[in-house]
Amino acid sequence: MQDLPIKDLQQLRERYVAEREDVKKAAELEDRDFNDTDIAELERLANEIRNVDKQLKVKREDQAIAKSAVLAGETSDGATAELRAMSKRFDLGHAIREITQGKRVTGVAAEYTAEAVREASNAGVAVKGQLTIPGKVLRDLGDAGEFGAGSSLTNSPAFVGTGVASGVEGLSAPTMFERMGGRVLSGLTNNMNIPLVNTSETNIGSVAEGVAPTSVAGTAVSNKTLTPTRYSGYVTITEQLILQGGPVVQQLISGDIIKQINRQIDKDVFLAIMPDDADGDAVEFTVANLLAGEASLVNNGVELSNVSIITDTAGHGVIDSAVLVTGVSAALNRDSVSNMSALGYPYYVTDLLPDTAGTAAGIMMDANLAGALGLYGGLDVVINPYSLDVNHQVRVSVHKYAGTTALHAGAAYTMRDETA
Repeated sequence: MQDLPIKDLQQLRERYVAEREDVKKAAELEDRDFNDTDIAELERLANEIRNVDKQLKVKREDQAIAKSAVLAGETSDGATAELRAMSKRFDLGHAIREITQGKRVTGVAAEYTAEAVREASNAGVAVKGQLTIPGKVLRDLGDAGEFGAGSSLTNSPAFVGTGVASGVEGLSAPTMFERMGGRVLSGLTNNMNIPLVNTSETNIGSVAEGVAPTSVAGTAVSNKTLTPTRYSGYVTITEQLILQGGPVVQQLISGDIIKQINRQIDKDVFLAIMPDDADGDAVEFTVANLLAGEASLVNNGVELSNVSIITDTAGHGVIDSAVLVTGVSAALNRDSVSNMSALGYPYYVTDLLPDTAGTAAGIMMDANLAGALGLYGGLDVVINPYSLDVNHQVRVSVHKYAGTTALHAGAAYTMRDETA
């Protein structure tokens, strides 16, 4: 038998079954017993059906092995395509409806949940395990999908796509820190210590052969610790909406809860880089001090080609009205809203910097050296159909574990015009 896809094999099996029924009906209509020809044909068709069943079994086993290999992190030429196909088949609304009706999730949702529970156990975090998306799936789809490298949103300063991607991709939106090129460590387990050279550049001696570099200080190494913190959000959905399904349920979760969880993670990582300690920092957010920031970063061994600028709305007003007097040109380049730059550096505006009571604030940094974001496991979606039963509402909560820390202080030049 030729090598056919599962769909064609199923159709072939149905045809053989129908032909057997035709043989039996012919004898019944003629009101006679099966003759030798009928019996031979029935046996031939039965053998054909058994052969198809064997091929179907092998095909389904191959399919299951391919899925488990993808989830386990094994790579092959078809791994990305298989993962994307699984994502497209994932239906968040259907999975929530199954749990609401007291059932267990099935299909891709069940495979993802089983893998995510194992992943969470290895990471040392607790998940409910009703409906969970593995971190690997979110990472791979985020890298290659709507928000990944090569997409139109890769370096978008302040905007995230509003369209709801099919399957899992809508749940893989990155944080602003990630879009700035920040260091993201995934698949972590429990507390994670990051070895760290105390300066952003290593001391190197240049001496003649046979001479000890006595004037060169040894490079000290310390560490930074990432500790998992649970970030959670929830939304209430009517039972009628769940029964209707469709993209609305996914939009509520991917467009609202995930966005707000990511915003809180961004707040924490920016707070680690620029602590809100009201320390009397008098470095005002101005173009002149941005130029001073360049010198500070260079003196700390930072490559300016890796630097970006992020500011709050008050600081944005400062930059928007500033000019470079020597060139009589605007400090802020507005060639496109999705790709703004200030003094030639990628430029971001946010309300997520530490609260400065309306004063202008900003960070000029190499995000990859200034801070780190650690991810533990994937997304845990918990459905509680009983909390609002009187109102026929269901509460859907989403939980994500992440840790944040500052790295090299010299890789971030912070500006806040605070008073002591």
